[in-house]
Amino acid sequence: DKLVDVGVLQTAHCVFHCGELESTDHLFFQCSFSANVWLDVLRLCNISRPILPWANEVLWMSAHAKGNQFHHRIRKLAFAATVYHIWLERNRRCFNNRFLPPQEIVLKVRMEVSGKLTTANNAQKDDRHHGLCINWGIPIPSD
Repeated sequence: DKLVDVGVLQTAHCVFHCGELESTDHLFFQCSFSANVWLDVLRLCNISRPILPWANEVLWMSAHAKGNQFHHRIRKLAFAATVYHIWLERNRRCFNNRFLPPQEIVLKVRMEVSGKLTTANNAQKDDRHHGLCINWGIPIPSD
């Protein structure tokens, strides 16, 4: 809204062309574009649940990503990277007229998360961590 008010943007409509007005709740993750990205990222985290409104997503993540356990670190990194890359894509579309598909955003999130956890991998040799390592492309710890 502020960018429209000062004339930087011409319209407050969502840059992902869903026909809705942009807001924080809409951008994260009520828009079909960002919802598709977030659902794919949740699947990489082995989480299957409906998308919540923004404030509830933040609360859910705060409650389910406490501590430094491997799966909690993945959730925190995945959430932060998803928000960051959706925001970058929004700005790329607004200011550079360049467009990436949702799958490319998910790939960028996956690469960022796996890059951070490859060097600081505290995964254990169990089914839960093994599946997350496979999903994210993180080397599986050896004995």
